[in-house]
Amino acid sequence: MKFWLLTHSEEFKKENSTGNLSALILDHCCEQILWERKSPSSKITDLLVETTLLIYPNQSVICDEEKTVLLAEYTDIVILDGTWQQAKKMYNHSPYLQNFRHHAIEGEKSQFKRRRNQLDGGLCTAEVIVHLLKQNLDLNNAQRLESEFERFNNLIK
Repeated sequence: MKFWLLTHSEEFKKENSTGNLSALILDHCCEQILWERKSPSSKITDLLVETTLLIYPNQSVICDEEKTVLLAEYTDIVILDGTWQQAKKMYNHSPYLQNFRHHAIEGEKSQFKRRRNQLDGGLCTAEVIVHLLKQNLDLNNAQRLESEFERFNNLIK
């Protein structure tokens, strides 16, 4: 399973970006791609619809019972890496994203404390990846990222 972080340009500048942290820790299975409205990356647009899952809620969201079983069917996972406002903008201005099957993570509470104004029930990028790695039983990578996220999250800024 490979994680593609479709990253808003502002995230690259932030010291508290968990997308940057995730790409650093999981460099072998996680790649950041700059989101550009007018010239989307072929690395994302060339992904196969049948084997790519987008972490973003909509009508085609996978049901809770199916999550673990279906995750194994996907080789590529696209995550919109930015604030909730940025992610919504990125999604709405990128019609190619709407072709992918969608997946929403529900019932989890974020532990991220280095940013304000977080969406209730919303997870940061690192938390999303840890959650998916655990569901896919990639426990070594999940533990590595989770440990680094905990350390990173507790840094005083």
